Amino acid sequence: MNFKKISFIIVIFFSLKSFSQNDSLDYSKNDWFTSIDIGVQMSGIKSEDFVNSNYSPLIRLSIGKWFNRSIGIQVGYQGWYFNAIADNDKHFYNFYFVEGILDVKNILTSNTTQNEFYELIFHGGFGYFQNKYYNNSTIHGVLGASNNFFLANKIKLKIDIGAIIGWDMYQGDQDILPNLSFGLVYEF
Repeated sequence: MNFKKISFIIVIFFSLKSFSQNDSLDYSKNDWFTSIDIGVQMSGIKSEDFVNSNYSPLIRLSIGKWFNRSIGIQVGYQGWYFNAIADNDKHFYNFYFVEGILDVKNILTSNTTQNEFYELIFHGGFGYFQNKYYNNSTIHGVLGASNNFFLANKIKLKIDIGAIIGWDMYQGDQDILPNLSFGLVYEF
């Protein structure tokens, strides 16, 4: 299976799972949150891109605000470096982004007093990509989906699938940096 199929299956599974509830947790959304993610990324999504030398570490930090129980915004940083199949170099970069966020579960249900143990968050926006390898900067899109599981009061486990999408990140035409990360979300 390719990355798109796996991503689609995971999103559908957790979307369906999100309609079940755990009555032992009483949770209400706080206004502000911060998160830290660590994961893996690669350059490209074609079958020839799925080689061990193409994977690299990912770090993402963000802070955000919920405007209501379903809609919010977050700003953050993603980076370190990515590998490319064209060479053996580390392509260092910084990516500063702004994203709109949607709590899909809260959009699909009208019950405002529901007990929750899980969130499905879609996020998308744009960012400033500093490619230190090529010494240039560009604007690129970013999108993804997060599965958040409540661990304790104000703390969630986050599993995120996302991508930076744009033109001329590493090969001079349409490029993508897909990623998978795990992290923690703290609400305050």
